[in-house]
Amino acid sequence: MQRIVFLSLGILVLSALSINVHAQRQYGGFYTREKINNLQNNTQKHDWARELKDITVKKAEPWISMSDDYLWEMVPGQNTPRCIDVTLDRVAKGPKLLGCLKCGMEVLKYGNYPYNPEFEDKPWKLTCPSCKSVFPTNDFGKFYTSAIDERGQFDATKGDKSLLFNEAHPDPSDPMHKYGVDDGFGYIDQNGRSHKFIGYYVWKKWDYISSGLSILADAYLYSGDKKYARKAAILLDRIADVYPEMDWKPYGDKGWYHSDGGIYMGKIHGSIWETSIVTSFADSYDKILSGTVNNTELYSFLKKQSQKYSIGEKGNRELFINNVDNGLLRTAYKAILSKQIRGNQGMQQLTMATCALALDSQPETNLWLDWIFAANGGNIPGLMITTFDRDGTSNEGAPGYALMWGRLVTQVAERLQGYPAYTKHNIIKEFPQFNTTFLVAYRMAALGIAIPNMGDSGSTGTVSNAYADPKFIAKGYAFTKDPEFAKAAYNANNNSADKLGRDLFSADPDAISKEIQKIGEKAGIRAEGGYLLSGLGLALLENGRGNTGVAIANNYGRTIMHAHPDLMNFDLFAFGKWLAPDHGYPEFATNIPSNRDWTGSTVSHNLVFVNQKPQKEIWGGHTKLFKQLKGFGVFEIDGKKAYPDLKEYQRTMFLIDAGADSNAYAIDIFKVSGGQDHLYSFHGPPGEISNNGLHLTAQKTGTYAGQNIEKGLAANGFPQGYSFFYNVKRDLKPPANSMLDWKVETGYRGLKAGENIHLRMYSLTQSDDIALADGDPPQNKPGNPKTLGYVLMHRKGENLNSTFVSVFEPYKEKPFIKSVKRIDNGDESQIALEIEHNNGSIDYVLYNPSTEKLMKLADSINMSGNIGFIRKQKGQVVKSLIINGNSLSHGSMSLKSAGQIRGKIVKMNKNPSGSGWVLVDQILPENGSLNGEQLVIANKGERDATYTIKSIKREGKYSKIECGPITFAIGLKNPVAQNSKDPYANYIYEFEEGDSFSISAHNEWSSNK
Repeated sequence: MQRIVFLSLGILVLSALSINVHAQRQYGGFYTREKINNLQNNTQKHDWARELKDITVKKAEPWISMSDDYLWEMVPGQNTPRCIDVTLDRVAKGPKLLGCLKCGMEVLKYGNYPYNPEFEDKPWKLTCPSCKSVFPTNDFGKFYTSAIDERGQFDATKGDKSLLFNEAHPDPSDPMHKYGVDDGFGYIDQNGRSHKFIGYYVWKKWDYISSGLSILADAYLYSGDKKYARKAAILLDRIADVYPEMDWKPYGDKGWYHSDGGIYMGKIHGSIWETSIVTSFADSYDKILSGTVNNTELYSFLKKQSQKYSIGEKGNRELFINNVDNGLLRTAYKAILSKQIRGNQGMQQLTMATCALALDSQPETNLWLDWIFAANGGNIPGLMITTFDRDGTSNEGAPGYALMWGRLVTQVAERLQGYPAYTKHNIIKEFPQFNTTFLVAYRMAALGIAIPNMGDSGSTGTVSNAYADPKFIAKGYAFTKDPEFAKAAYNANNNSADKLGRDLFSADPDAISKEIQKIGEKAGIRAEGGYLLSGLGLALLENGRGNTGVAIANNYGRTIMHAHPDLMNFDLFAFGKWLAPDHGYPEFATNIPSNRDWTGSTVSHNLVFVNQKPQKEIWGGHTKLFKQLKGFGVFEIDGKKAYPDLKEYQRTMFLIDAGADSNAYAIDIFKVSGGQDHLYSFHGPPGEISNNGLHLTAQKTGTYAGQNIEKGLAANGFPQGYSFFYNVKRDLKPPANSMLDWKVETGYRGLKAGENIHLRMYSLTQSDDIALADGDPPQNKPGNPKTLGYVLMHRKGENLNSTFVSVFEPYKEKPFIKSVKRIDNGDESQIALEIEHNNGSIDYVLYNPSTEKLMKLADSINMSGNIGFIRKQKGQVVKSLIINGNSLSHGSMSLKSAGQIRGKIVKMNKNPSGSGWVLVDQILPENGSLNGEQLVIANKGERDATYTIKSIKREGKYSKIECGPITFAIGLKNPVAQNSKDPYANYIYEFEEGDSFSISAHNEWSSNK
């Protein structure tokens, strides 16, 4: 902190001494003369660039038509209230939100932020998208004008109170005379609750101003016409007038809601979103600075305003630049230090970089940029170790948030690369592990088309790979020239390099695109198969390609920070749809029952809910096995840390090609040891559920929590989430084997009438009772289904051991599986399934957690190993596979394997900025046969120490395993070691030298080979 205070004081002194020098700068620090000239030349050379220019200029027309006075008066001041929800109140008793004043909660089906003001057609009004009511009912515009003070800012105390009435009921004796009237601080209803119509409007207006400013700045860049720069400069100068006084805290203290992370700090917005709006302001300033040279009309107007209002001297370029530098940029700098501007990691760092370059004043700019890397500042080096995992995501649990850090830091890297005056740091070269961020979203997408809706992300069943942005991947190639990035960008862009890497500010804007095209054409289409992202915590198995393929996505990563306590939850993707869909983003990411007890709790997910309590919040689970082969995939995840009091909490899942049926089925083996109550919760897609084997009796009233407990009540004397299960039907004496079939309802994520898609579940577990119930996903997310059908399989007893075994069959029109049965001895230590297909094929799937124990089954099936698979057609074995074992036999078929590879870690690369390699005490093949396999290290830490093998090289009596440009460091010791000769003594690592490791091995045979 002392260093920060010293730097900030030093910078203020420097700024005072160099105002005249700064005022003379003609161009911004990032948008230089060369870049702007290249852009404008490109609009002359290329049709696509000319089209972009025309589109941008067209967007600017409404803004350029506004008078200078109108633009200046548009900018609100500190005393114009603002918030992001009309009724949400953090301090009021009773419901946290009320919805629309007229139609109530109906408005919520239009999203979290349902009102979209029409600033020019309906100024100072909000229209409910549900009932079309318009609020406030008074003419706030007249009141606002009457309340303008000597500085040109709104002051409600100076306003004409006689204007505060419902225009539709002007008679003071009318009981509706004050209904819906807002003086800026909200309409207070009969229950004392505030409806903050103007506050919400002003929040949206600030973003409207920011958007208009960006449009004007871009129009200036494309055209070079100073009329756009003049309009933008008027907005910027006025923003700089009011920005020093802006402070969100007074409104946060009232209980009003904004993006402040619960700390009530911010300026225009809450501290989180403040990063975005200030970054946009600074970027626009950088763009238009050269357009303010010799702009006499601009300075004449500003001088006139300074004579009309008490706002200080104005009237020339030097005064304009000083005002924006001090009022906006330097104020923002101080707000970053005070945490009034502070969001998710990467946000404040980008804001600082953008402001620093817009300032472009040395040594001040470089000192600001130093803050980005300082341990007591933006701390990029420390964050690379503590919060950034080897897959390229942050410590947050939902895709959007987890990917945000990498994308924001990439923008910081771009800013620094475009500012040659700063040479101390180069993020891409300095932190090679960062480069994985360019590929991670691409690898997260099931079958290349659908990123799972984990945690606070997406919505129920949304199918999107938008985060796998080919343009972002292409940036990775531009930075590194790594051909893997070029291949991925090409594949993600529908096997095209069109527009990839296009740089409008370059003399050769499509140079990168041409390179990607050459590499992509040689590489071909996306490789078939799944991925293990052990840093993020996502196991992805695939069978087939695209919408005709099937995939399983298992989330075993973070259950903290925008994640849910849903470790090892899975979804199944088939026929282009998520068929076991996560709820996605909750109704509101706040501590209300629909989030805390339901969407954001364990029981709403496809998991085992233990002892009627949700999972603990942890970093993630640990991989025990991951193997993706053509037509067969399996993973095993240890999730015991989510329920630390248990002996075992483990999930093993298979995805197996169905052969001639052009489909695949999944197997789930969920083992839980310990506790007294195990509830296996699973939901399929929205639609009707039929069953075979269950005898269900409807519960007439109430919910799963009890006949007298209403739907949606906060947990109080009953388990979290149970009150959100309704329409309950129970079988109190269920059979060990049953079947459920979900028929996907028409309209679900675009499903057309006549598309007969089903998900069938075969349950092979003896439960004490089984219930079917409905449970609703968030209803304020457009496209979410009304409800989802759940099956709840319940077991109870002291020191309970449960093995829930299920088979999932996605099918279209008619099922391809004829029967499923267990053929093991039933003691739960070994699982063996016989799955008969309608085409006559029979599959045998064997699971033996104790590989030392021989598995002997009827019909001469024997296995010494962990995983076995046999497929028979017409009585003959046509395919067999063994994983982590020595032998598998059936009749005359006998398959041998060398078994799992085990050993010790002898040495590791401890350099946090070096490549990830280890020396092991085993002689391993150097022929590439183990490339792509997983090195599983048995560590004691909270993170999964599993790494994809890139290459192996012999080093004396050891083998060196390369795991790519990653780091094994995950933190710094506290307190630090003193006077150590080891340069890495203060780092904490994911594992230690001497830990055991394993590498899975397999052998397979097919009659087709």
